Amino acid sequence: MLRRITLVVGIAAALWGFLILLAHGGQVQFLGLKLSSWHPLLLFWGGVAILAVYAWMWPPAVGRHVALLSTRQAAAATAIVAILASAASVHWGSTVAGGADSYGYLSQAGLWRQGELLIRGDIIRHSPWPLAIETWAPLGYRPAAGRIDAVAPLYSPGLPLVMALFQRVFGYCGAFFIVPIATAAVVALTFVLGLRVFQRPAPAFWAALLVAASPVFLFQSMNPMTDVPVVAAWTLVLVLAVAHWPLAAGVAMALALAIRPNLILVAAAVFVWTALTDWRAWRLSIGRVPTRTLRLAIGVAPAVIGIAWFNSYLYGSPLVSGYGSLDYLYSVSHGWKNVSQFTTRMFETQTPIVLASVLFFVAPRWMGDARIPFPRLLFGGVMLSVALSYLFYIPFEGWTYLRFLLPMWPVLMLSTALALDAASRRWTSMTSIQGTAGAFPQLLVLACVALAVWRGVGIAEDRGTFDLWRGERKYADVGRYLADHTDPRAVILSFQHSGSIRLYADRLTMRWDQLDVAWLDRAVEYLSSARRHPYIVVDGDEAQLFRQLFGTLNQLGGLDWTPMAALQHPPVMIFDAADRRARHTDIIAESGRGSAGWRCTPPQRWPTPLRME
Repeated sequence: MLRRITLVVGIAAALWGFLILLAHGGQVQFLGLKLSSWHPLLLFWGGVAILAVYAWMWPPAVGRHVALLSTRQAAAATAIVAILASAASVHWGSTVAGGADSYGYLSQAGLWRQGELLIRGDIIRHSPWPLAIETWAPLGYRPAAGRIDAVAPLYSPGLPLVMALFQRVFGYCGAFFIVPIATAAVVALTFVLGLRVFQRPAPAFWAALLVAASPVFLFQSMNPMTDVPVVAAWTLVLVLAVAHWPLAAGVAMALALAIRPNLILVAAAVFVWTALTDWRAWRLSIGRVPTRTLRLAIGVAPAVIGIAWFNSYLYGSPLVSGYGSLDYLYSVSHGWKNVSQFTTRMFETQTPIVLASVLFFVAPRWMGDARIPFPRLLFGGVMLSVALSYLFYIPFEGWTYLRFLLPMWPVLMLSTALALDAASRRWTSMTSIQGTAGAFPQLLVLACVALAVWRGVGIAEDRGTFDLWRGERKYADVGRYLADHTDPRAVILSFQHSGSIRLYADRLTMRWDQLDVAWLDRAVEYLSSARRHPYIVVDGDEAQLFRQLFGTLNQLGGLDWTPMAALQHPPVMIFDAADRRARHTDIIAESGRGSAGWRCTPPQRWPTPLRME
């Protein structure tokens, strides 16, 4: 009884303190319960100390708990981790359509609901400056192929279609449920995949835990973007494929490719593995023709046809995406830089523990028997295909672009966990020492995983993961201010806010970063003469860029008059370009202050208007 009480108290104290630490010592509301403490750090380390005492007093019991973790216990633990990860995504996640990605996906969902993918406007044809259509395409959009008066979405249709479905059921804010659901799904499916392939609940749970605590996974679970949903889709493909449900796997693959079509190599890896299992089944069962590969192809075919139509209709060719042609996106010269960046970021954020995954491939006898044929071909093929998909892609600075490799995270963490578990079992089998020494290998695995989890969440917190939502609120705040203080026919010259202002202010925007540098004054004069009152919005360092572009050739290029309004944290300024007599700057109210929690700001009009008015 004492042993059980010690274990429960230690886990509860550590978990409670951990949640409060994530809230920066404040208060967390989770499933209707308010968790708070004046000393969360003391509470957390107190729980850890109790668990350490438990391990010291009853080490054989700890070893048995780790080594003999039942499937039911591991599944329950995974469910708890999945719920916590999803709750974190809801609590600290962004519910704003702000930058290019989030605005692009949300607004395209509105277009799908209206049955039209183009946004047209006579103002494009009437604008006198060069390449006018480029200036009227907000972030997340580009000129439509073969049309002089329409812009098209930049992004693939998968996530917007899912968002449109959720919005039809739950309203506009339903689109923001997708990433929290996908977050829980990735954690749960990682466990299911490990269990399906190796029937070893302990390493399957460790892998799910490592995925959930990965800094880049945590960061992306706070963003309404494709990164976490595409991981969920590909992990579902693998689970269904190894469960011998090829048609369902094909349908899941169709969704995965619709979300991110450039991962076609991952589909090829799954097809190769499925074809080999068909060949193996044919050799073992004379006279029976396996059809798994065919059924997989039938399931994925609609996506291939649909993506080809989507690209042709919007961009003029089935092989051209919204990002551009293949020769623009990929180059052999990018290879070394991407290898260097991805490797550095991997070890910075994931710790060297992932190196253990190499054992999975070089020491197969240590791993034990798998329940599926060719497990290393499947896991290695998925990891290699994901890496190759971005090896020659345009390099991007910043640690968050490790997100490109997230689709391989479940198999990478499973390989790592299986290798750690196999090494500990081999150590145990090689020694006849019982008691503390006999439990030591399992305790070592537990310590490695716990350390990786602690460090992963710590890195995520240090890099702003749990404060991301605060910065994103600026888009809604600026949009709401413009809706209340500008004429409905106003035109807002903007860059980073060129999409969000259309949503939250219902005002037409124009991209100043795409405007010819000699045309700022004349464009403002043209808009004023057309009774479209012009304003200029600059976000942070954009003010310096604006002055560099337009300061030499335009009177308005210096932004040397008092802004009509400003958001202080982060800094965003609004200038009246037609009336520069302002002597007072309004301070825009900030909705990002205070504690985190679910808050969704609906747009002024939904769905998105199909014409630029």
